[in-house]
Amino acid sequence: MKLSEICEVVVGLDVHLKKTQVTIMKMNGDIVKKERVDTTKADLQRSLECVPKGSKVALESVGFCWPWIDFLEELGHNVLLANPLLLKNMGDLKNDKVDSKRLANLTRMNSLPTCYVPSTKLRWLRSLLRHRSFRTRLSTAVKNRSRSEFSKRDIHLDVDLSRLNGRRAACGLDVFEVNQNMELLDLMDRQTKEVEAILKKQYAQVKPVQLLMTIPGIGFLSAVTLYAEICDIKRFSNPDKLAHYAGLVPRVRQSGEHLWMGKETKGDAWLKWILIEASWSHVRYCREGHLAKAFEVACRRKGKSTDAIKVVARKLVNVVWAVLTYEKEFMVK
Repeated sequence: MKLSEICEVVVGLDVHLKKTQVTIMKMNGDIVKKERVDTTKADLQRSLECVPKGSKVALESVGFCWPWIDFLEELGHNVLLANPLLLKNMGDLKNDKVDSKRLANLTRMNSLPTCYVPSTKLRWLRSLLRHRSFRTRLSTAVKNRSRSEFSKRDIHLDVDLSRLNGRRAACGLDVFEVNQNMELLDLMDRQTKEVEAILKKQYAQVKPVQLLMTIPGIGFLSAVTLYAEICDIKRFSNPDKLAHYAGLVPRVRQSGEHLWMGKETKGDAWLKWILIEASWSHVRYCREGHLAKAFEVACRRKGKSTDAIKVVARKLVNVVWAVLTYEKEFMVK
């Protein structure tokens, strides 16, 4: 089909690792093309060659969607990223053809629930931070494995394996498995420092990161993680929306005079995690602050510190939002 034969159209792409279902639809709902192609740049470009530049192309948010978003934008299309959680409730029947058609149909009606698409630079930053986090978890697993080797041999060695002196003491035991683990920890420690050096070189002078670091309990790595997950603070018109995005707002069910408060809504798991970690640091570092006092009250009311710290994290959201929105440093009262 020639480009001149098509007026305004929208496209729905159900993208998978090997195959992609393509649906090209006119604004009146008529389907121009439906086909299943290989998930390659050549096949996608061929399938979309009849689609005018600037057309809306919708695809669902999946972990490997980012290269395809960049590629579609290079082709000159307006890419929309659909929210998979909201799409899940829009119909009982689910297969590739149905999903592709639904994406196109919702797009032409301007009813597609979309996700925010971060810039390429911020996506790279997120990837680097996740890489560092993976290496940290791997390092913890190696340390635990080494302590297990101590227990098997009834060895009582109270050292910090995160430190060079501790690892040297562990190597002094002359245990083959422990020696290999210490070598691995040395390597991961050097690589983690390389990652942190890259982050500091690129983002230590970024204004939002510097502003976030003025909040007690938020160091450089916490600040840069918050910056990467929040991206543009202007997309949150108030702190309540940021808290909902972070998954720190409880589910509410109400019927007549009855009100039920459930678990927190689903949100950005990385943002929620770093806010909770920063909250723990804040209540330890700033014991006389209002957030620390709120933690004490929440502990008495809820009983569990793990539940109480979520109350602090929700209040910390207000601080983070205000610092980034008004571009003013945090002032301890």
